[in-house]
Amino acid sequence: MKILITLTLLLFGSSVFSSPLKTEKIKWGDIDITFVEDNKLPLYSVRFYFADGAASDTKSRAGETQMTFDLLTSGTRRFNQKEISDNLEFYGASMGFNVTHEYVVGGVAGLVKDIIPTMKQVCHLFNDTNYPTSEIKKSKKLRVDGLKSMINSHDSIADRAFREISMGESEVSLPVEGKLETIAKVSQKNLRNKLDYFKNKVRKRLYLTGPREILKIKEIIIHECGFNFATSNFVRNIAPVKKIAKQKIVLVTVPKANQAQLRIGRILDKEEIKNIPLLMFSSKFLGGGFTSQLMKSVRVKSGLSYSVGAFAAGQRGYGRSGISSFTKNETIIDLIETIKNTVIDVSNKNFTAEEFEASRGYLLGSYPFNFESSDGFVDNLIQLDHAGVAWSEFYDLPSKVQKIHDSEVAKKVAQLFPWDKQVVLILGLKSLGKVLRKTYKNLEVVSWKKFL
Repeated sequence: MKILITLTLLLFGSSVFSSPLKTEKIKWGDIDITFVEDNKLPLYSVRFYFADGAASDTKSRAGETQMTFDLLTSGTRRFNQKEISDNLEFYGASMGFNVTHEYVVGGVAGLVKDIIPTMKQVCHLFNDTNYPTSEIKKSKKLRVDGLKSMINSHDSIADRAFREISMGESEVSLPVEGKLETIAKVSQKNLRNKLDYFKNKVRKRLYLTGPREILKIKEIIIHECGFNFATSNFVRNIAPVKKIAKQKIVLVTVPKANQAQLRIGRILDKEEIKNIPLLMFSSKFLGGGFTSQLMKSVRVKSGLSYSVGAFAAGQRGYGRSGISSFTKNETIIDLIETIKNTVIDVSNKNFTAEEFEASRGYLLGSYPFNFESSDGFVDNLIQLDHAGVAWSEFYDLPSKVQKIHDSEVAKKVAQLFPWDKQVVLILGLKSLGKVLRKTYKNLEVVSWKKFL
């Protein structure tokens, strides 16, 4: 391990890490462009960033934004879905969008030689997609069937329920995919209006990756996509979050569970997510990788679970912290108490200097993989731009992590995971309720179906 740490320090030294990719900011009239030049392969990526997302959906139609972008290839007045799919396949292009609560990002990628006809096709879709009712019906059925079959994926139910419970009454508590009752209420008119809203009201940016010759799509973007860049200025800002005042323990019941899923965490306010290097290092030290404190206590020492992890991350105005694991039904209390004691130990700085430096070396040693692909690199830039954080936070992170003291990490873990203010979610058999109530008097019990 000392060898790993030494090599890491030699790689980074005390200087700022610089990107191996040439990055340039360009203006095409009212359009803000980030161009990442990558000449390794004759490939391109064109990504559209929209500064709003699923938080724009009404509660009664949650999932509407996701459907709007998922069904962008559902059909136009000139082409049906199969013809659109065949055309994109002919050019070797892939198209897709990722919808979050605060923003949407996605677009098309393919071969540089075919970028002109492909981009014309993409712009045609933005201009002329009419959301055929037959395709909407098929999509709704697939979504409903997918939610109902979630009973076969207990970890997915746990994640879904944990978000809704831990995020409380905030604008970002409902799943971006929607729920059974909300999916049913989305109409063709709703989808057309939503696409028009994103095209004409929401602020947009473009991220282009590939050889410099791909910049020849400028006139297509300006004149053929039908976007309003000049006056589309809306940016989604989530209202200040309301954190829970005391611990909340919930059992989500599912049938035929041979193990129990566990999620622990809470929503974070703007102040708690400010120091990105410290936020990342603290969560990694607690529960990131095999060298983490939780892995040692939960897996290595007690054998309670094969896997345990922790995270802490922020968006523009809020964040989330969480711990995730699973165990046998009969050892769920042991798992909860072991995690609790580990968090308290780290908060009290009950760890060795060797453990601390090993975690630092692991984080710094894995950091260059953020620059391994241009797509991964651009993903980081998009997230930083969205959060309003300077790119230097990305480039300077290694040198900043080197300067973090163990006392700072201990204090941050205590701030992120105060045990008396956590949401503790257990997903398992209904019979676990009797066992859990002996230790946790304030236990709430709800069915998994509530979160579909």
